[in-house]
Amino acid sequence: MKKFIILSFLLGISSVYGQKLYKNDLIQIEKNIYQTALNNYDLAAAKDAVYHIVALEGAQSTYKDTLAFIYFNQKKYLSCLKVADDILTRKQSMPVLELKAASLEQLNALKEAIAVYEKIYAQKKDGLTAYKLARAQQKLKRSAEAFETLKTAENLSFDDSYFINFPKSQKGGQQKVPLKAAYYNLMAQTAYDLHNYDMAIKYYNEALKLFPGFFVAKQNKAVVEMLNKKIKSINKSNK
Repeated sequence: MKKFIILSFLLGISSVYGQKLYKNDLIQIEKNIYQTALNNYDLAAAKDAVYHIVALEGAQSTYKDTLAFIYFNQKKYLSCLKVADDILTRKQSMPVLELKAASLEQLNALKEAIAVYEKIYAQKKDGLTAYKLARAQQKLKRSAEAFETLKTAENLSFDDSYFINFPKSQKGGQQKVPLKAAYYNLMAQTAYDLHNYDMAIKYYNEALKLFPGFFVAKQNKAVVEMLNKKIKSINKSNK
């Protein structure tokens, strides 16, 4: 009887160990598939592998963060937002919070995006975050707030390696504009919204000084200069 109990106990340990080993092997296989899919730029296969990893590892799996990033890169912003919210209920993560803000902006939930960007900017004072917050504010016609946000960033650091896509010409195409030049262009836009045309021209000049080929800034500056000249001419003739 004693031998039977010991044998049953050993078989039970062996079974549990075998299941654990089998599960770990499956997780490693899926991680290998995920890495191979990434190397081949196959986001769909990578996403499927991440689904399997999360299912095997459970709710605490760190690969949920990866799933949120994949959804964002696939432009599945609602799915990204759902996963990001799930992660943020369990832990604070600045990259995931940034994904949430960007997803809300892409879904045109600008008021909600602004609230999240404000939370990020309070913790992370940099030029890129200020630009994103002000861009969302300006889209929502809150130009005075946008201008004040941008003013707070004048002396902050701007990542020289970060570029933002803008139209290259009236016929289409894209050009990569350095972040600081895009920042000055947005300052000019908000100044224009506030009917301060001299200041708008000043900031368009700053943008063009940093990036002389900036098509949008050139076009907008020409329009503002024409409008400004016309207004000053009318004001002069009315005196």
